[in-house]
Amino acid sequence: MASDGTPWGGGADNLWTKILAHNKELAKQPGGDQGRPDANLYIMGNRGYGKSTMLNRLLYPDKTDVPRSTEGMEYTYARKQVNNDRKDIAHIWELAGSESLCEEVTNSDNLFLGMRQVATAVVCITLDLSKPSEVLDALEFWLNKIKVKVGSTYDKLERRGSKLPDQLKLRAKKVFGAQHEDKDAVTHTGISLVIVATKYDCFKDHDAEVKKIMSRTLRYYAHLNGAALLYLGGLGPQKNVTPKDASEYKALLQNFRALVNNLIFAGPDRKISAKLQIETDHLKPLVIPAGVDKFKDIGRPKGGTGVDAIAEWRAVFQKLFPPIKKE
Repeated sequence: MASDGTPWGGGADNLWTKILAHNKELAKQPGGDQGRPDANLYIMGNRGYGKSTMLNRLLYPDKTDVPRSTEGMEYTYARKQVNNDRKDIAHIWELAGSESLCEEVTNSDNLFLGMRQVATAVVCITLDLSKPSEVLDALEFWLNKIKVKVGSTYDKLERRGSKLPDQLKLRAKKVFGAQHEDKDAVTHTGISLVIVATKYDCFKDHDAEVKKIMSRTLRYYAHLNGAALLYLGGLGPQKNVTPKDASEYKALLQNFRALVNNLIFAGPDRKISAKLQIETDHLKPLVIPAGVDKFKDIGRPKGGTGVDAIAEWRAVFQKLFPPIKKE
């Protein structure tokens, strides 16, 4: 990776640098410095999990074509017209590829959750419900990457005497509300986390017990980390889809777009739960904004004591969905 933090070497033809410079200029246009700081949306996940299609539908909801799969890191941006003089900007980064590439990108201060991005960062962790045995490993992998990087960025800020880390954690805690019984038991990273489980259309016909374990495990991990949790389905071209399913997939996409647009253009302090069709029933596709769920509603695994809830949920999940051994 180049010294300027871009994926390609420096020079006159450095497209990445030109893109960043272009968007900085857009932000400086009349009135551009009067809005909220530029947002940074990161779409993370393994290759083939539906990130590119999900991002395509986020930006262009009526497009059903499937874009090429991402290998590496790709950049785009979104703008929202605030008034005649100002447009708010969101920088959007999509990451997939080898473990070494993920390490390189997530360790870069210029690209991923650095001091300049962390205050307005939104991270979407993408999971693939058509590969249930990979779901938990992928979720834990990306959660760990995020926590390590946020912790490193906070350390740097605190060494400079900044109060921003504490302010961001307090902001995240306020999303839960003063009366939420779990507000002090949740890990508030200070950034907006969204866990998106794609390809629900490939998962919806599993039996009730399979859906129950999947949903309760994901609910536990999402709630513990102060994250929103949503299922998505039918993102690409569909054949033989019933009107009922088509309507359901459309509603899921609308929920996802409403939530993400609110986070990047309004911020986590602006609650949106009232505008979403919240769903916690494991027999249906989940839609759970951050701060809505409760540990007591999620429950414990059968025979669980709650002493090490993560280990208990992992054991139950992996019993039903054994991890695939890496060769």
